[in-house]
Amino acid sequence: MIGTAETTAAAGTVDVGIDDAELATLTRTMVDAAQRIAGARRLAEAMTHVVTGAVCAVPGIEAAGIAVRERDGSLVSRAHSTETAARLDRAQLTLLEGPCIDAITGRSSVLLPDARIETRWPRFVPQAVRFGMRASLSVRLAAVTTPVGSLNLHATGRALDNDVTRARTQWYAVIYGTVAALALSGADRVENLERGVASRDVIGQAKGILMNRYGVEADEAFDRLRRASQHANIKLIDVAAWVVAKRAL
Repeated sequence: MIGTAETTAAAGTVDVGIDDAELATLTRTMVDAAQRIAGARRLAEAMTHVVTGAVCAVPGIEAAGIAVRERDGSLVSRAHSTETAARLDRAQLTLLEGPCIDAITGRSSVLLPDARIETRWPRFVPQAVRFGMRASLSVRLAAVTTPVGSLNLHATGRALDNDVTRARTQWYAVIYGTVAALALSGADRVENLERGVASRDVIGQAKGILMNRYGVEADEAFDRLRRASQHANIKLIDVAAWVVAKRAL
């Protein structure tokens, strides 16, 4: 038997009991999930693959969602496998409390084993119970290029009732979350590259229009775009897109 995971129970570290056959199955599942996530053309599509894959990969989990801290500091729900998962994530983001919030702000994984007796997060837990959630686990998603977020896994059954099932679920979830974060980083990098190429193309078109219309060199055409951007407090790419649409500045 291999693999251990730390639980919140007094027992501390619990053997999760993963044999070679189960480990092989887990490996195939993780590879398949990573390929689907990294192969997505857009980050939003990749996040959808993450939540649907989580329900298949992590035992006892019935719904999953992703919440992220955007670059401007705002917290948003970006993907969910069910409407219940979306409601649970939105409730935590609105109340600014719950396993999701604790994971985003720094903890690697946060477990809510039984909502019926949970005393932490006193505003969120009653809402979670009304939504039908019994247990929840949030795993921090952090990679080099993606916004920091959390993968939020929810169960309505008895998946997290004892030390062994909690340890197994948490062990699977942390591994899946690590794989998902790395794959999301790849999808995010591809999207950023495509966005950069598209932006340069639009700016190049705008420069060409200004050069032809006003008889100026490329550097002067770019300076006109830059000055218009600064004067109007509008992104350079948006000014360039306006020029392309209107054929003038």
